[in-house]
Amino acid sequence: MQRAARTPKTLFQKRQMGSHAEPQWEGIDKVVRGVFPKDYQLARAIIGGYGVIIAFFVLKPSGAKAVEEAPAAPVAKPATTGIPSVEDTAFGDFIENEANLNRWIDSAE
Repeated sequence: MQRAARTPKTLFQKRQMGSHAEPQWEGIDKVVRGVFPKDYQLARAIIGGYGVIIAFFVLKPSGAKAVEEAPAAPVAKPATTGIPSVEDTAFGDFIENEANLNRWIDSAE
């Protein structure tokens, strides 16, 4: 006995590689899309615009700042002992006197 089986027909959409209709732009979109008709072109233009703005603010000088020279800090001299610092040029004259030399040795003890 032979049985004839029917296979069900599967319905599927046949694609013909068509595309949708171009949208009708109005207002500012019409002007912008006249220059950048494709989406990738518009995206690049927007990202490039932001890049230019960021680069402008990063690279521009923040303004002319008046540079004021700070007054020179006064050199601290030990006023309590009257003995100049070892690095001071007057120290050589100070220790030439025997009394000053002894006073300097006594202050180190």
